[in-house]
Amino acid sequence: MTLANPVTAIEQRFSDEDCRGVYAGIVSLLGEANKNWEDREQNPIGSSDYVKHTNIIKWTVDVAANYTTIYEAFCAKVE
Repeated sequence: MTLANPVTAIEQRFSDEDCRGVYAGIVSLLGEANKNWEDREQNPIGSSDYVKHTNIIKWTVDVAANYTTIYEAFCAKVE
């Protein structure tokens, strides 16, 4: 990722340890979404538990997507 203008641009990268932490967070969030998906299927559509699990799924997937953007910007290796 490039910061500032092209004349004074610097490349910013996270450390390998930080990248592993971001990656682990993404995997954890997606695992939580999957767990809630399975729990949601055990409830009738429209019930309060169904809605609760649906909201948790949406939140965890949204946060995982945001962390994925960060990972791609600061951790992914440019080939």
